[in-house]
Amino acid sequence: MRDKEEGRLKWRIVALCWGALVMTSMIRISLGIAAPTLMKEFDISPSTMGYVLSGWNWAYTALQLFVGPLVDQFGAWMVLGVGAGVWSLSTIALPLAASAFGLFMFRALFGIGHSMLIPAQGSSISRWFQSEQRSTALGFAFSGSQVGSFVGAAVCAFILSRFGWQSIFYWIGGANLVFALIWILFHPEKKIGPQVKLDHQAKTEKTQRVSVISLLRYRSAWGLAFGQMGYLYAYHVFLSWLPSYLIMERNMSVALTGIFAGLPFLMGIFGTIGGGWLGDALIRRGFGHTTSRKMVVGVGMMAATIMVVSAAYSTQTWLAITLLTFCMGALRATTGSANAMPIDLAPSASVASLVSIQNFGGNLGGLAAPIVTGYILAATGSFTGALVTAGAVMCFGAFSYVFIVGRLPEEDVGGASGADSV
Repeated sequence: MRDKEEGRLKWRIVALCWGALVMTSMIRISLGIAAPTLMKEFDISPSTMGYVLSGWNWAYTALQLFVGPLVDQFGAWMVLGVGAGVWSLSTIALPLAASAFGLFMFRALFGIGHSMLIPAQGSSISRWFQSEQRSTALGFAFSGSQVGSFVGAAVCAFILSRFGWQSIFYWIGGANLVFALIWILFHPEKKIGPQVKLDHQAKTEKTQRVSVISLLRYRSAWGLAFGQMGYLYAYHVFLSWLPSYLIMERNMSVALTGIFAGLPFLMGIFGTIGGGWLGDALIRRGFGHTTSRKMVVGVGMMAATIMVVSAAYSTQTWLAITLLTFCMGALRATTGSANAMPIDLAPSASVASLVSIQNFGGNLGGLAAPIVTGYILAATGSFTGALVTAGAVMCFGAFSYVFIVGRLPEEDVGGASGADSV
């Protein structure tokens, strides 16, 4: 009975994390859908719009190294509950902006709230799932970002064409506010304080907290940060500029853009879930944690690199969209294994801190992506160089995950080796 109840609760955790990623991804893609309209209305150049599109990521990235220890200290329930309220209200208020600077500032407020999501999710998955289940759980949770981007692209395009750009943020922000209430009311552990493993899982687990500064002494922490940098650079090129790419380079209408901009994220749903399952399936079939995680990440990111570069030079729209769609599937297939690595490596009392290091490095790439893309577009009048750059940075990320991250602990309960594993 105890195992059945625990199983039900831990998958409720996954469902809530999935919902959080759905909601925030709808917010993130909403500005990409509205960007061409906003550029005309406020006379914003492509390079300036790159800064606006990255506005949330400036605050998000700056707070990562602080949010991780905050989650370790106070727990996921309260920290993410507050974060969800902040990201919802800032989205509802965004139409108050009357300039590029105003848009940037409201997106920065969204980034403050959003910064709490991934460390809180990592802490929760570490507490409830053993190592051979984590990639699967993370795959399901992270598939929410693809669902949110896919659905959000179509929904935002529909709202834009019928009601105007302001209505996008009223509706999407309101839906997120409802989710914030759901998180607060239905989270299975309404507890404020340090999060460690369940009592019957913690017999061999070291629970000492390790500071962010101490974690940065380990090579693997840098490998996680650089690897995620390559991953999120490429992902944020899709997230921030794909709708504009289809409209400006492929001459699509807004209505068609709402459909085709969602296809890579639809493929990403299957890639994220399938890749998460594969990472754990390899472990259950006798592969070591190190081999399993790195194989999935290395092969997936290199396949994505080849496809995005090929799409850059494609002269046929249908082929470019097909390549970008499968590129996203390959990239997202690495998500579960890549995000399981810090959970495997860190002691449970410091999981969120190591996740925040990985996410900090990753979001430096995510922060740079829309800005660099904007400058390349302004300088060349084409997205070709931007897509090739995304491929190059993604290749660097694959190298970092495979060769800079060290060996992962092979115990049944990941992280039992504590900080020495990092």
